[in-house]
Order: sequence, then structure tokens, then C-alpha cells
Amino acid sequence: MEETLEEGARSRAKREQILEGARHVFLREGFAAASTDTLAREAGVSKRTLYAYYPGKEELFVDVVRRFTIEHPRTRVLDFIQGARPRTSEELHGTILMLAQKVIDSIMRSKELAILRAIIADSHRFPQLTETLRSTIPERATLEVSLMLERARANGVAIQQGDTKIMSRMLIGPILSYVLFDGLLRPEPQPPDIEKLKEIVNMFMKAILV
Repeated sequence: MEETLEEGARSRAKREQILEGARHVFLREGFAAASTDTLAREAGVSKRTLYAYYPGKEELFVDVVRRFTIEHPRTRVLDFIQGARPRTSEELHGTILMLAQKVIDSIMRSKELAILRAIIADSHRFPQLTETLRSTIPERATLEVSLMLERARANGVAIQQGDTKIMSRMLIGPILSYVLFDGLLRPEPQPPDIEKLKEIVNMFMKAILV
């Protein structure tokens, strides 16, 4: 059992090593120009080891995007929202506000925004990269918020009847607009302060509650 745990720890450490090396390569060279030789060399592993963890460059890129944005260890946005089961409107408000802060914290930093710019830069040659971005961040966040709203409704929170996925877009859209306008389109990111996020959440709550 101890050997199994040790092997698991080594495997996780090796994966982190590969992801960190890959992040530097993708930011420096973009997706198209990044070769598996360079990716392996930057990570300090053999190509055989690289392929043991990631069968192709695209799978590695997807994991880099996930790891350094919405699933960043500092925020773990999806873990947080998956465990949320609000039982009152006040709990729901607090949960959504915390989610908004975590989304902004996980994406609106220079290194994370640089990864998103790398996707945009190569999207005309590799359309699947925009699909990677869409499915990794907005689509997954929207789904998890939708499921959380359904759990809150089942717990007795007076949420309007209607499609919770559409409701979720009403929340995620304004948050991601800051990522676009004040992140991707600025030389230095200017994240919204807590008061702006509170206003977004307040308006969202007014829209969805009975």
C-alpha cells in the first residue's frame, strides 16, 4: 500500500513537471510551433515519458489550459462549485459571490491570460483550440453553476422556473466580459474589485429569485 501511494505521488509530481515545462513552451512558441522534442526537453523528461502521460500535443495543451486557469490549485473553481448545496437565498448569494471571485482570480493574471492569447493566436490554423477554450472554461463553469442552481432549487431556494443553463449564462457572461475587456484587451490585467462583483451577483439574484 505504501509503495502504491508513493508511486501515485511520483506520478503526480511528474505530471506537474511536464505541465509546467509545457506551459513555458506554449507561451514562448505557441501551439503550432511547439514540438514534442521541445516539450520533453523543457520538462526534463524523455519523449517516451511524455507520451506515457500525454498521447498527443493537443491533450497536453488541454491539460495546461485547465491546470493553469479554472482548475488552478489556488482556486479549484470546479471543486468548490461541485460541492456547493445552498439551502437559503443567503447561502446561494454567498456561494455565487465566492465563485465570481474564484473565476476572476483563476484567469485574470498575466500568465493565465497569456495562455488564452496563445489559443487565440493559433486558432485560425487549429480551430480545435477555440473548442478547447470554450469547453474548458465557459462551458464547464456554466454547467456546474446550472447543476448548483438545481440543487439549491431542490433544497427549497425560491428560484424562478426555467432553464438553469440559461440562468447560468446570465452570471458567467458578465464575469467573463471582464476577462475580455479588462484582461485580454489590456497590456496589464485590471481585475474588477469586489464591489463590482457584488453588483453583478446582486443583479443576478434579483433576476433568478421568485
